[in-house]
Amino acid sequence: MDFPDAIDQVPSGPYKTRNLSGLLGTVLAEYGFPPRKPRHLTGPCVGPLGFYSICLKTTGLEETVAFYRGLGFAPVGEDAPGLRVSLKNGDDGLTFMTFLDANVINFRGVHIHRLMDEILAAGVIVTGYNEMPDQQPLMLDEKGEPVPDNECGHFTVHDPDGHELFFNTHPHEREPFEAAMAGAGLEKPRAASHQALGQLVYCLDVTDLDTSLAFYETLGLRVLRDTGVAWVTPPDRHRAVHFVLQLRESVRAGSRLRFYGASANGDALGFSREAIGWARVDPDGRRLELLPDAMVLPHR
Repeated sequence: MDFPDAIDQVPSGPYKTRNLSGLLGTVLAEYGFPPRKPRHLTGPCVGPLGFYSICLKTTGLEETVAFYRGLGFAPVGEDAPGLRVSLKNGDDGLTFMTFLDANVINFRGVHIHRLMDEILAAGVIVTGYNEMPDQQPLMLDEKGEPVPDNECGHFTVHDPDGHELFFNTHPHEREPFEAAMAGAGLEKPRAASHQALGQLVYCLDVTDLDTSLAFYETLGLRVLRDTGVAWVTPPDRHRAVHFVLQLRESVRAGSRLRFYGASANGDALGFSREAIGWARVDPDGRRLELLPDAMVLPHR
């Protein structure tokens, strides 16, 4: 199989490169491109990782979208019929995709090749990188730096439990990202969310909390321990791309959606009462939890 033929088998759209996850390993191995391994370790990353988003696998796009719309989420116009729908509730966004092999944490907008080199130097194995000349020619300016339209591409890393972090940047995303970073000292208030839900936090179930925290610290993220869980956020200097990720120690790896600060009775939304808060399962079998605002979140 020729590499261009492999790409053509993937649906088009802004997330086209993500579809190569399952196919890429076979193709790259065939062409002699194994996973990139660390070379000279320099310590944790210092640069930002990019704009953060959550991409979730779905096997029934219409049913899943209807379910979340019932909770107050609304489409944002970034659709690919039958393949992808993005929804938002205030500042909280979710993207549902039919072509994913598994859920993905996506980072976008950063200088992709510079970040990949930094992550490799920190000791993290990179897979799925696009260094094929016909896919991403890397042209340099007179100083040897990549010109703006060639700061793009994609690569993948996995945390100790196999949770995927996918880094990809397109040319039109570079300028907005750098503009956001240049204004990093400016506070941006959170948009109001649907009154029935609180702040969305993506929670990863991990089998060894200490090992997972060490991994995310290697990526240059700040970790804060709490009772039974830990919070992962960017350092203060990267507050322009602030996000909150939660890690929860469990007997098996997985994920769930947690909404902190729920102000309405979950019964009205079809949730079941539990010891703390409410819980429900979405059409894809994903667990959702409504938790009280007494449980403190890390702030910017």
